[in-house]
Amino acid sequence: MNASKTQYKKNDDGASIGIGAMIVFIALILVAAVASTIIIKTAEELQQRAEATGDDTRDEISGKLQIVMAYVSIDDNAGPATAADEVTLIVQMAAGSDSTLLTDIRWLIVCNDGTQNVDINTGALEDAGGAAGAARVFAEEIDGTAMTSGDAVDAGQTFAIVIDTDDTGDDGANPSVDGCQAGVGDNQELRLIVDGGGETYSQLTFNSITAGSLIV
Repeated sequence: MNASKTQYKKNDDGASIGIGAMIVFIALILVAAVASTIIIKTAEELQQRAEATGDDTRDEISGKLQIVMAYVSIDDNAGPATAADEVTLIVQMAAGSDSTLLTDIRWLIVCNDGTQNVDINTGALEDAGGAAGAARVFAEEIDGTAMTSGDAVDAGQTFAIVIDTDDTGDDGANPSVDGCQAGVGDNQELRLIVDGGGETYSQLTFNSITAGSLIV
């Protein structure tokens, strides 16, 4: 009798190892995809924030007014001048500024009435609070031509801001634009604010309050 030989095959583990490697590979791809999505999203957010910050910084620097000079334009006209009833600021829109409506420009003057009280004189260059609701404009061209409602100023444009400082006020419909009448030796803080832009600070010094006296 011929003896029969039986062949014993080893278990083939190659296929299962390949499937495991594929699973690990797919998992790595998924992790990489998630990570790249997060990185891209974060980079986009950082870029948007950087652009917004850059725009805000540009507006703060360029979207503002520069004070060229300031002087008393009207004194109280009661013999020797005792108080400044009106001051005029000569200003210029900074280079790179966008066209800005007069309604978007405000002034703010802080002063002391000689007691413990602090007065504030504030208003927009175009104010709708005049008599019978008519708009009042507190700006003029450099040659003295009055600006009108709806006007805008452009970068590099020089113009005048005329501020009433008479404590008694000349317009009962909107007394907020009056106040801070200055005398000799008074110092007042002035801020010019552009809505969506920058802010300009200056100190007004009244060494004399006769018409034409420089205060900056």
